[in-house]
Amino acid sequence: MRHLLKAGLRRLAAVPAASPRYQAGTRRATVIAVAARKGGVGKTTTSVSLAAALARFHGQKVLLIDLDPQGHVNTALRAQVGPSEKPISSVLLDERGAEILDCVVPTAIPNLDVTGLDLGLAATEDLMGTRIGKEVLLRDALKITRTHYDTIVIDCPPNLGNLSVNGLVAADQVLIPCDPSPLSLKGVTSLIDTITTISNRLNPDIDLLGILLTRVDGRNVTVNEAIVKEIEETYGTALLPMRIGVSTDLSKAQMEGRDVFAYDQGCRGAMAYRELAEWVAEA
Repeated sequence: MRHLLKAGLRRLAAVPAASPRYQAGTRRATVIAVAARKGGVGKTTTSVSLAAALARFHGQKVLLIDLDPQGHVNTALRAQVGPSEKPISSVLLDERGAEILDCVVPTAIPNLDVTGLDLGLAATEDLMGTRIGKEVLLRDALKITRTHYDTIVIDCPPNLGNLSVNGLVAADQVLIPCDPSPLSLKGVTSLIDTITTISNRLNPDIDLLGILLTRVDGRNVTVNEAIVKEIEETYGTALLPMRIGVSTDLSKAQMEGRDVFAYDQGCRGAMAYRELAEWVAEA
């Protein structure tokens, strides 16, 4: 009986796999997960602005993955993004090896694609827990997709559920936005502990791109300096040199559903995120 079972498995394994729907491209994307444990630190603003800047000013072919069930990426770019035919949740739960390319939507920004709005991601979070290899679903769905892009930016949810873990396991680098507050700093410590665990168990190639100080209010000099000092003492050069200040232009751009560079390239928020993109492109 055991012999027959093994022979049957060998026959099944010998069946040729279905032809892939997409041919491999000529690129090899760097996958950047933008993650934070605390909400309200400019995580989605950073994801959108970094992706848009790399596409606009560095000639990169960029994919922005909206992995947050709140769908803030699509809200922030709603005037520049069309409807999606296939939600990312259906790709993540597909047992037949679907690709993220299935749910990609072009934008009005040259060289920038996004995954469409998916209101089913919240339910997907729980369903992913029933899948074998639940931590690598996104990584597997990017095997061919990443050969069509130079950079893939993942906007992760502000928690450490299945979706965020998938984003981190798929990532080459992690960018952590942090506003100058004790709670946000505590979230950075927790997230870095998680990244270390993922590096040890699931993704040995993951690296910390940096900690980005966001929503900096120039009037709070004492608090800002204290937070910067603590980050530098704990994480050294992981703290990026640029600062993202509080900017009404960033909020106004989101209200219009456009990236900040389409709204006003010369505003402080746009200049700060352009500096970030320059640093990332050269890293």
